[in-house]
Amino acid sequence: MAASAFKKLESVHELHESVHDQQTLLSKLNKELSAYTVFDLMKIQVQLEKECKYLPPKYKKVFREKMAEQLISNFKAIIAKTHSHNQILDKEQFIEFIESFQEKLENIDTEDTFQAHDMTVLYHLCALYNIFITKTPPHPEGTPFPGGFFVEKIGDDYYCPVKDKQKDNDEALCRFCVARQSQIE
Repeated sequence: MAASAFKKLESVHELHESVHDQQTLLSKLNKELSAYTVFDLMKIQVQLEKECKYLPPKYKKVFREKMAEQLISNFKAIIAKTHSHNQILDKEQFIEFIESFQEKLENIDTEDTFQAHDMTVLYHLCALYNIFITKTPPHPEGTPFPGGFFVEKIGDDYYCPVKDKQKDNDEALCRFCVARQSQIE
C-alpha cells in the first residue's frame, strides 16, 4: 500500500535509506511533489474541508485557512528548492519520523478515499520539510487550538498550547515538533 501512496518516490524506504542531510531530503521532497498537479491540490483541499467538518465554525475557519496556507506555501518552497543551508539530520529522530509515517500509511482505512491518502502523504512530506529543513512547527504560527490558544512565535522560538498533552499520541507529530509547550495560564 505505501508504494502506491506516492507519485514518484518508490516508498517511505527511499526516504529512510538515502537521506542524511537537508539538501538530500529537499531533493527527495521535490521529486515527489513535482508530480502533483493543480487538480491533486484541489482534491487535497476538499479532503481538508471534510476533515474540518465537525469543528466549531469559528475555530474551523481559521484552522482550515492556516493549514491550507501551510500546505501551499510549503509546496511552493519545496518545488522552488529555496532552502540554502545543508545540515546533517538528527538521524535518530528522522528514522523515528519515517517509521511513524510508514505506520500511518499502512493504517489508513481502506475505505478512505484517495484524497485522504494524498492529504496524509502531502501533510507528512510538508511536516518533514518543516521539522527537518526549516526547523518550524508543522502547525503554522497562528494555528488555533481549543480554549482560544494558538501556536505563536516569540523571538526565534515557537510555542504550542498542546505540545505536552499530545507528545505521547502516536497519531500526532508533536513528539517531533520543534515548538515548545506554551505557558498557559
